[in-house]
Amino acid sequence: MSVVVARQLVKTYVSGDIIVNAIQGVDFTIEPASFVSFIGPSGSGKSTLLNMIGCLDPPYQRDT
Repeated sequence: MSVVVARQLVKTYVSGDIIVNAIQGVDFTIEPASFVSFIGPSGSGKSTLLNMIGCLDPPYQRDT
């Protein structure tokens, strides 16, 4: 049994005419007793992904 399962996570921020795709179609599974880290450069969506996993931010996709 998995602890966390994510399928096709998407997070898009919209500010006026500017659209920022912070997370695009992320899939992963975290098994019990696993050690997981999310790494990447500044602005790559790590905090956004963690906020979605922790239910602080809902996934969102803008209909275009």
